[in-house]
Amino acid sequence: MLAIRLYISALTIVFLVLVIANRGLGILEGVVITCALIYLILDVRTDLQLSTGEFRLLQELDQHIAELRRQIP
Repeated sequence: MLAIRLYISALTIVFLVLVIANRGLGILEGVVITCALIYLILDVRTDLQLSTGEFRLLQELDQHIAELRRQIP
C-alpha cells in the first residue's frame, strides 16, 4: 500500500513539474493535481483510522494477557 501511495505521489509531482515547465498551470492540470492530492489525503486518513482501531485491539489483548498472567501462580 505504501508503494502505491509513493507511486501516485511521484507521478503527481512529476506531472506538476512537467506542466509548469512546459506551459504553465491550467484549470485541467489543477483539477488533476487537486484530485490526486485529495485521494492521497483520504487514503492516508482511512489507513490511519484502521491502524488506530488495530492498536486499540492490541492494547485490549495485552490487558487480557496481563490478567491471565496474574492468575497463574
